[in-house]
Amino acid sequence: MSTDTYATNMLGAFTTALAAGIDEEISGVGLRSLSAATALVTIRNHSDDSIEVLRRVLNLTHSGAVRLINGMEEDGLVERHRSPHDTRAVTVRLTAEGRNQAEQVLRARAAVTERVFAALTDEQQTVLTPILKMALQALTEGRDSARRICRLCDEGVCRPTGCPVELSAAE
Repeated sequence: MSTDTYATNMLGAFTTALAAGIDEEISGVGLRSLSAATALVTIRNHSDDSIEVLRRVLNLTHSGAVRLINGMEEDGLVERHRSPHDTRAVTVRLTAEGRNQAEQVLRARAAVTERVFAALTDEQQTVLTPILKMALQALTEGRDSARRICRLCDEGVCRPTGCPVELSAAE
């Protein structure tokens, strides 16, 4: 089967525009950086993960992840704790303000994605949903990949019906 260059080019333009719109909307929340916004949502979805796990999800160096957490801790958004499983590891939890900011980030992301979805008819939305599931599954290459893909997701939305990314990572 040949690749439709026109369609793949439009897909690239769409994903670039969508990502830029989400970044711009999230920037309006007023956090230190987009990395901080992403970290807040990631920590919200997986509280008590280690800084090492967060580093991998955000694709940062260890020192970069530590600096990010330091800044977020200074801003009163996160707290560090010793891992109950490994006393050498440090885990990260959101404070009440961190949870509030993470929810604002999720609302900012949703504002952009909902605008796009609202432009479609009900029938188009019904057709698009399974296509998005298949595309996300095709992009998932394992657990770390799944966590990177879903780093700005409201994971509670997908969990009741089964997140296609998590299901693909588990295979």
